Amino acid sequence: MQDLDFEIRIPEETSKLVIQEEFFWLKRDGKEVKLKLHDYAQVYRVPHLYENLMEKLQAKSHTVLSSLLRDQVNKTGGTIEDLVVLEVGAGSGMAGKALKDIGVKSITGIDILPEAAEAAQREHPGIYENYYVEDLTNLSDTVDKALRSRGFNCIVCGSALGFNHIPVGAWSTAFNTITPNSWVVFNVQKERWEDKSETSFLAWHPWVRSMDIFQITQTHDYQHRFYMDGRSLEYVAIIGTKQANISELPPNC
Repeated sequence: MQDLDFEIRIPEETSKLVIQEEFFWLKRDGKEVKLKLHDYAQVYRVPHLYENLMEKLQAKSHTVLSSLLRDQVNKTGGTIEDLVVLEVGAGSGMAGKALKDIGVKSITGIDILPEAAEAAQREHPGIYENYYVEDLTNLSDTVDKALRSRGFNCIVCGSALGFNHIPVGAWSTAFNTITPNSWVVFNVQKERWEDKSETSFLAWHPWVRSMDIFQITQTHDYQHRFYMDGRSLEYVAIIGTKQANISELPPNC
């Protein structure tokens, strides 16, 4: 049982806020402060805060993505234990733990925030073979060489592509380190996935629609979590295989 030194209060004024504006009140050490849910650096600094927030909001993506990956690997006659996973935007390790729970032996995490790496080590020690704190748009030579030589055959990105937490250029760098025929697993808010406008997810990530680069094997609609005000937040999980590197990017990426 976790010994928590904080309390979380969900205020009434969260009604109908968009994801990026959702906030809560954190009471700790006799003080109460307002934090945005996506102020990841601040949230990760407090032990167990992020995962307790996700538990309150009944977050499911980490288990949904790992379960769908397991099912697809099994369906094609593969072996979960043979996966060498690169997790992009690894955060505090929730998805990494879910992958480990289904039998994945080798997981490398990468995130731009040092607070994320510290939280993953603190909350889930031993999950990651390596965890790099790096900007994928400006990789150090050492980490670039390490990633390219590891032989990744699976890339996972949980809830970080749809709102440009991970820019297209950063994703391309990570995607291009995995081998052809590797598994690719990510998720996107449903309304952004279905959007057909010039600013949609698919407009910013044209590689998803290019069968020469990526072939989709499954999409799955599900409830990612609840909003702070109790509304259902719907996502789509996408699983497929890499065919080739991403070589061209849309402007301003």
